[in-house]
Amino acid sequence: MNLVIDIGNTRVKVYLFKNNEIIKREVLNETALIHYLKLIAIDDIRNIICSSVTKSYKDQLSNIFKNSNYFDFSDNNLKIPFTNNYETKKSLGQDRIGLISSAVLKFQDQNSLVIDMGTCITYDFIDSQNIYHGGAISPGIRMRYSSFSDYTSNLPLLKFQDITKIIAANTEEALHIGINNGIVGEINQYIYSLKKSYSEFNIIITGGDSIFLLNKIKNAIFADQDFLAFGLNYIIKLNEGE
Repeated sequence: MNLVIDIGNTRVKVYLFKNNEIIKREVLNETALIHYLKLIAIDDIRNIICSSVTKSYKDQLSNIFKNSNYFDFSDNNLKIPFTNNYETKKSLGQDRIGLISSAVLKFQDQNSLVIDMGTCITYDFIDSQNIYHGGAISPGIRMRYSSFSDYTSNLPLLKFQDITKIIAANTEEALHIGINNGIVGEINQYIYSLKKSYSEFNIIITGGDSIFLLNKIKNAIFADQDFLAFGLNYIIKLNEGE
């Protein structure tokens, strides 16, 4: 079996894969991760990969799973299923590498734009020749809401509300409308601009806040919440036995 760990800014997902299928999935807080991994430490786990946007767990994982192969993103010999044209390759997030790998796996030989709606909104573009060109990063939904109260004296901290109005009748509505339409407008403009260079490409939307974009982005493909995990498992398959 393969152990796949996805550590984001707000939550951790732990998966067990067998024959390219998820047989176990757990969502937990990062503080509970090591305790949970010790509970599931079994000899059947042959390979491990961990994508983290917080810190490295290499030493702890290697200690818990002494008989397993650990595939490390910092290893220059680690194979990935695409050509990385990012200028600062070492700064490309592990989660973004996993997302791009999943796009290669599920949409082979196709142009694809992957939009991940998480703490940040990330845009990643890979062409039909499996060449990764880069993308963009902007604040996610919660980050936009918190910025109002963090950087102003009088604006409140609100929770997300999906609102269809375009003209606000009060300050709270104005904040909701600004964030809602700001995100949708940003994404549509990014897609519009990219189409000047690539006439056809998949628009793949994933991430914990992706439901917000349902029916708001034309021709979008909504990937399930395990999209990143399949990309990480694919990287294991590429390197297994090397």
